[in-house]
Amino acid sequence: MLESHFSAQAAEPRLYAAWEQSGAFKPKADPDAETFSIVIPPPNVTGSLHIGHALNCTLQDILCRFERMRGKSVLWQPGLDHAGIATQMVVERQMAQSGTNENRRTLGREKFLERVWSWKAESGGTITTQLKRLGASCDWSRERFTMDDGLSAAVRKVFVQLHKEGLIYRDKRLVNWDPHFETAVSDLEVVNEERAGHFWHFKYPLENGETYEFPITFDENGEPTEFETRDYISIATTRPETMLGDGAVAVHPSDKRYAAIVGKRCLLPLADRLIPIIADEYPDPDFGSGAVKITGAHDFNDYKVARRHNIEMFILLDTKGRMLDADYIPEAYRGLDRFGARKQVVADIDARGLMLKVEDKLITQPLGERSDVVIEPMLTDQWY
Repeated sequence: MLESHFSAQAAEPRLYAAWEQSGAFKPKADPDAETFSIVIPPPNVTGSLHIGHALNCTLQDILCRFERMRGKSVLWQPGLDHAGIATQMVVERQMAQSGTNENRRTLGREKFLERVWSWKAESGGTITTQLKRLGASCDWSRERFTMDDGLSAAVRKVFVQLHKEGLIYRDKRLVNWDPHFETAVSDLEVVNEERAGHFWHFKYPLENGETYEFPITFDENGEPTEFETRDYISIATTRPETMLGDGAVAVHPSDKRYAAIVGKRCLLPLADRLIPIIADEYPDPDFGSGAVKITGAHDFNDYKVARRHNIEMFILLDTKGRMLDADYIPEAYRGLDRFGARKQVVADIDARGLMLKVEDKLITQPLGERSDVVIEPMLTDQWY
């Protein structure tokens, strides 16, 4: 007897299972058939599918079913992406909510990885079930995960081959570094927020006590009418700790105030290292003092200036955001957290009489979307 109502919930799983068992989703075993394939953009293993996945998968399914009807040998390749940072965050959040006072550091690497793989099995199964409920005609016998041994081996093989052919190379580049997750993150994972901060103005003394005349008052035409003798150049920064990695001070070529000292050198306070004063288009003469400290290893704009002028770049921080134990960093700051180093640098600059002023200022702070910690520009080895 026919049921009075059609139950999609009962019929669809039964029909889907029949399709799958019949091999309807596998490519034709016909060497003469024209081939057609789609590799499913692998959804992250971090949760369940949303309406965007449903739309995307439906469009792919339409294409695959259409080409099968045209007689082609069709493969729709399914898989899941490991989404490392997001997965780690989800598992760590679950551990925090469990009340066991466990975290990845107390567990250790191996035990934590076991937790991650256990959660992957649970979450990945949810996504696969959802795709099947959508009726996706994927060849599930070929399902892959981006951390599978086979895929990792394939990546290594292609990478080595490209390197041998001279199509990839390694170079130092700045990346967005998340000190909490200790990894680089994409621009899309950085959230810029305005927060209350400070603008510190420091003196960088000129080499050998050299002086120049600096204009301090101007007439209605912008011409200087009064000067003062200075034996320093004034810089302003919102990140004082990075001064320890300065490689130069830059001024705009049109800025007449500093024309007399371009090409000379100044003493980098605390590090007691001489650095050049250069002319570059980057500084804005109307912003701050018009002179910009160039910290090529920890600022995206400074990096470009440093590359143009072949300025040495000094890496200051380790992967956790702590000051390195390096010869070019004064011993007093080594091992300090970056914000602890900031306080110490400000105090030491002030003690040396090199603090000009401190302004309260709203600053744009780059934060990790997942970690909510301040992102640090970091100079690392990258492949291109």
